[in-house]
Amino acid sequence: MAKRQVGRGPRGLSPASIVEAAIGVLEEGGRDSFSMRGVGRAAGCDAMSVAYHFGSKQGLARAMASWLDGQVRPAPPGVPWRTALRHVAEQYRTLARAYPQTFPLLQRFTHTGSADYATTEAVHAAMLSAGVPLPQVVSVTVGWYATVLGLATAEALGMVAPVDDVTAAEIEALPAEDYPLTAALLDDYRGIDPGAVFGTALDLMQDGIERLAGS
Repeated sequence: MAKRQVGRGPRGLSPASIVEAAIGVLEEGGRDSFSMRGVGRAAGCDAMSVAYHFGSKQGLARAMASWLDGQVRPAPPGVPWRTALRHVAEQYRTLARAYPQTFPLLQRFTHTGSADYATTEAVHAAMLSAGVPLPQVVSVTVGWYATVLGLATAEALGMVAPVDDVTAAEIEALPAEDYPLTAALLDDYRGIDPGAVFGTALDLMQDGIERLAGS
């Protein structure tokens, strides 16, 4: 988790230290308790100092998302496009699991600032290497990011996980004649592997990219 910068006066504050404090606050208390005032307390300043650096809560949220983007590194040059995309996707999954409260902020912005452009450039290059026509690179890239971030968020927040006992009991209680497939698949729902779900979805998406490139 990002370290909370406590006890530093406003004159010694940097935007980076406030962002790290904000991530700590959000991870510890969730969205309901998140506020500019709370971030200021964690950073050792007041809410006005936070607003001075970021303008608004939205500006702070973008900076926090940018911090996450800054943790992602493109694959080394020359690797196959599938490997390059999976390399980036897996890093986002790791970040989502480490920062489950902050990670959904990435879904609010097409770009978060300078931190994500190097990674986006690498994704663009992978799309062109796959054979995606240049006029479609942006659409495919944005769709790829939305899918990867959505998958990672769903896992981090609990959707992609083995069903709990309450849900299993609900499925068992369904009329078998009306829900034969759901009933038959209950053991598979109990055994959901988040990593397998993420990997399968990536494979399906990359297969689709390959088909688009070959059409």
